[in-house]
Amino acid sequence: MRIEKVVNELVDTCVTDSLDLNIPHLSFMFSAHIMYNDHTSFYYNKQGVDIIAIKVGDPFEMWQSFCHEVGHMFLHCTNQQVMPHAFNYKQEAEAEKFALLLMMPEKLIMRHKLYEAQDIANYFEVPIDLAMLRMEMLIEYTRANTFD
Repeated sequence: MRIEKVVNELVDTCVTDSLDLNIPHLSFMFSAHIMYNDHTSFYYNKQGVDIIAIKVGDPFEMWQSFCHEVGHMFLHCTNQQVMPHAFNYKQEAEAEKFALLLMMPEKLIMRHKLYEAQDIANYFEVPIDLAMLRMEMLIEYTRANTFD
């Protein structure tokens, strides 16, 4: 299943507007337990309980880390400590993509007609470079799905 489809389905069920894009709301909707700490961010499933650890720091970096770890939660079921480096690299790239899609959902971009990177950056309160990357992802996704 494409990452876009997974994120779009989650957004459809959990996100009404940008006010829903926050750690408390989404962790509740995803039934994930949040553990704040001073060391690192990671995702772990222990006996069927999803746990996302978030390193305390800059609020935006915490949000970005949360979205990344949610990506692991929904996309991956492996223990990266015992997986080959190349496979871990692939999973990290997938989680990064998932994070960008969740932080700036297509549904809200289209609903609010956010057609410029600066509009996306302003609406979602993200740096312009991330908004530009999100625009590029939308363009590529559209190209790939034009003839489906």
